[in-house]
Amino acid sequence: MSEQWRAVAKVGAVKPGDVIPVTVDGLELALGLDGERYFAVQRRCVHRGGDLTEGIVSRGHIICPNHAWRFSTATGRHADASEYCLATYSVRVVGDTIEIDPQLKEST
Repeated sequence: MSEQWRAVAKVGAVKPGDVIPVTVDGLELALGLDGERYFAVQRRCVHRGGDLTEGIVSRGHIICPNHAWRFSTATGRHADASEYCLATYSVRVVGDTIEIDPQLKEST
């Protein structure tokens, strides 16, 4: 699988615990910072389409603002019902630029 990294933001654009919207190759994603680790997931919750960029990040989870569904920032899996999962994408930092690979990350 080839990686096709896309620049989406500068370091500092996302504060710890925050989530911002980004678009990569037509995909609407939520880019967040969990502690010191950036993560990217699909922007809409799999439950009822809540906008995850309006949610919060807490203790390794992104929490949907609509019904408080919690998903792992690392795997995208729902905290209590693993059959629900967000699409996740690889993120890296190069210099002062945050990049996302638009190919779906393999689930773990």
